[in-house]
Amino acid sequence: MGPPKIQIDDIERLELAPGTKAIPLDGAIRTLGDLAHAGLNLLAGDVPVPAAVLKRSALENNLAVMQAYVDKAGAKLAPHAKTTMCPQLLRRQLDGGAWGLTVATMTQLKLCHDLGAPRIILANQLVGRAEIEGLAHLTASAPERPCYVLIDSPDGATAISSVFARFPDAPPARLLIELGMADGRCGVRTLDEGLALARLVRDLPRVELHGVEGYEGLIFTDHAKQDATEVDAYLGGVLGFYEALRVEGLFADPDEVILTAGGSAYYDLVARALAGDTPGAIPVLRSGCYVTHDSGFYRELLARMDDRSVIGEPPRLKPALEVWTRVISRPQPNLAMVMMGKRDVSFDIHLPMARKWFREGLHAAPQPAPDVTVEKLADQHGFLSVPPDADLKVGDLLGFEISHPCTTFDKWSLLLEVDDDYAVLGGLKTFF
Repeated sequence: MGPPKIQIDDIERLELAPGTKAIPLDGAIRTLGDLAHAGLNLLAGDVPVPAAVLKRSALENNLAVMQAYVDKAGAKLAPHAKTTMCPQLLRRQLDGGAWGLTVATMTQLKLCHDLGAPRIILANQLVGRAEIEGLAHLTASAPERPCYVLIDSPDGATAISSVFARFPDAPPARLLIELGMADGRCGVRTLDEGLALARLVRDLPRVELHGVEGYEGLIFTDHAKQDATEVDAYLGGVLGFYEALRVEGLFADPDEVILTAGGSAYYDLVARALAGDTPGAIPVLRSGCYVTHDSGFYRELLARMDDRSVIGEPPRLKPALEVWTRVISRPQPNLAMVMMGKRDVSFDIHLPMARKWFREGLHAAPQPAPDVTVEKLADQHGFLSVPPDADLKVGDLLGFEISHPCTTFDKWSLLLEVDDDYAVLGGLKTFF
């Protein structure tokens, strides 16, 4: 096997595409690596806005405290790559102790495989000839770097078996059976259905059963205690399914069974459940949003973990992702318009929140934002309700924190990594 196909140095040498947001307009920045040496500062007006930035100090904190928490819990961490799709950040997660990476599609899997991830979980059903053949090619090229994929139906298992039969150089496909929930997404719905599928996998050529997968993150209401009880019940079902498969001897390697669940909402409950009395199991959490955290949805969920305290104190995550822009109009006393819209920031859970304010010549550092609220977003504009007497002028910079980082990252091919004074330290490239 050759070295990984994606090297971080190669990404640094990538020429930036025309139209890349937040790049100086004078043409001096041609490659990603140029950003690290250009001496740019967001607050000095060196960067056209809107601009998405990641604060290095918060990133470093989040990587360290989350890995330490998972290690202490006795579990492994396979961060979900779909959050950032940024090889530079994924490499930092792996170098910081992550067991592997999680993906949602085969395109994402290939990117992470080319990056050299030691293990990958496709936390989704593998279907389609092109996708299954792609997996066979990748596993044949690096059999020492296992890839695990999900099934929940005889049709899915049979299709993978049939395609892998045409690739004798590839190791058998490593399958995880997904256990779903009523009215949820994918996954078998009953223990009997899952056992029948596992027996079929045992009898099919070129496929092996290597574990059980679940996803509890669909359980979310305004009732935190009730949600936690339902999550525990669901995880109990995952453990019961694992035990039934183990007793019947249906795992290909009973000493190394993948037992995985856990998004970014209940990883404390998942770690407690999966890292308990599970002989031969490798408990794997798949949280992804921790790397940047946020100031909305996931901040609320972390507060719930504080109340539960099931494995000591939760990790102290810090919001790393901000979107900065300027006030471009004060057309009415109670209204301000900013150059930031649905093309720039997430709006699927909460609207962005103005947190920081900077006016060159007035401030030496960002100040708390005035009492403004984002009321709605258009494609490229944000509508802010403003107290009529607020000291907010056209040209002022506003820094917005966000809720749900996943749907902000996918709006940016490039994010700027900055220090606490907003000096640009480099660029972070995404591949959506």
